[in-house]
Amino acid sequence: MRQLRWRWLGTALIYSTFLLIGYRLLRGTWTLHWAAWWIVWAALVMLLELGVLWWMLPNNHPPSSDLLLPTFGVGTTLTLICGMMLFLLAGFLFAPRPPGWLAWLPAILYTVARLVDYFDGYVARITHHETKLGGILDMELDGFGVLIAIILGIQYGALPLWYLPLALSRQLFIFGIWLRQRRGLPVYEMTPSANRRIVAGYQTAFLSLALWPNFQPPLSTVAATVFALPLIASFGRDWLVVSGALDPASESYQRWRATAKDLLEGWLPLVARIICFVLASQLLWEEVPDFPTWLPFLQSAGWSSPDTWLWILVIITAVAAIATLFGFVARLAALPLMIVAWFDVAAKSVGPNGLEWSDGIWLFVAAAIVTHAGSGRWALWRPEDPILHSRPGVQEPAMKDDLKVEE
Repeated sequence: MRQLRWRWLGTALIYSTFLLIGYRLLRGTWTLHWAAWWIVWAALVMLLELGVLWWMLPNNHPPSSDLLLPTFGVGTTLTLICGMMLFLLAGFLFAPRPPGWLAWLPAILYTVARLVDYFDGYVARITHHETKLGGILDMELDGFGVLIAIILGIQYGALPLWYLPLALSRQLFIFGIWLRQRRGLPVYEMTPSANRRIVAGYQTAFLSLALWPNFQPPLSTVAATVFALPLIASFGRDWLVVSGALDPASESYQRWRATAKDLLEGWLPLVARIICFVLASQLLWEEVPDFPTWLPFLQSAGWSSPDTWLWILVIITAVAAIATLFGFVARLAALPLMIVAWFDVAAKSVGPNGLEWSDGIWLFVAAAIVTHAGSGRWALWRPEDPILHSRPGVQEPAMKDDLKVEE
């Protein structure tokens, strides 16, 4: 325990160093008032994280043993780095978006935190240094990071206010279970699901996108709805199971589930793939070869000779549209279509009317459906599915894990 406390002190010193570095950076590029505001909020969250770490030090042992380990291990260290990204991100709460290139900083911090979070458990497993402490920190930081990102997204106008309860969805789910137990009501075991991990992963990826500058309504509102519906459905279905309102072993539920699965993961993605190809082709038809909308947009953004980049974008869009249509790694191919859809909407929004509905918004929606639901029927090749349904470093498929607790 003494060695762990020294490591806690080292973590506190590293955290404080980056806190001061961040303050000096913002003080030189932002106003003194908002730099001071940033360090206050960041310091408060940092102290909260350090307090949780100190309190949980006795849990630095393997899940199957009570033997206390003297070091955090690489996996838990990565989790602590994720925590550092989050308290630096929290400094931007309740403040205007910073100017210039600093406007990208919240999105960068949250994206780095999510990438580190993806690998920390894998590293802990392959280094044989899994601990209960690491699992607790990972779980709490996941929920805390989502809360911060959603508040910032609402603050920047990218997310609607109704999105806020989703930040507390896991906490509300656990509170509901506790409340049933408190009242003496039965709590049933959740059934395995192959989609919980995918839904949670895409949710955090969307929140990174929501923190991008210029990601605004109506595109951001439509995207928020598209990404919120699978999360709401996942928690809703699981609540019906744990509360006993739904019997997942019943024949009627199995028939309903098979029908819904065929519709949502078979036919719907197929229709979305066709729509992606049609709308992407239409965008290219409107822009190539003179780029009447995209070229002035990039020039107004300071690009002196963007022609080469526009042709690269055209090639990527064409390849992605064809791959999506034929279901050739469609989940991955739909991602650049989402980006070009956002770019097209942003380009067409230049003017007095601001962001308006366009085919680019529907392209974004269709591509988002493909990334969520998969390639669907009549797909040529979908190697990404087994990867998404598994946890790195674990032999068993992810659907056999209690993912709701982890998420």
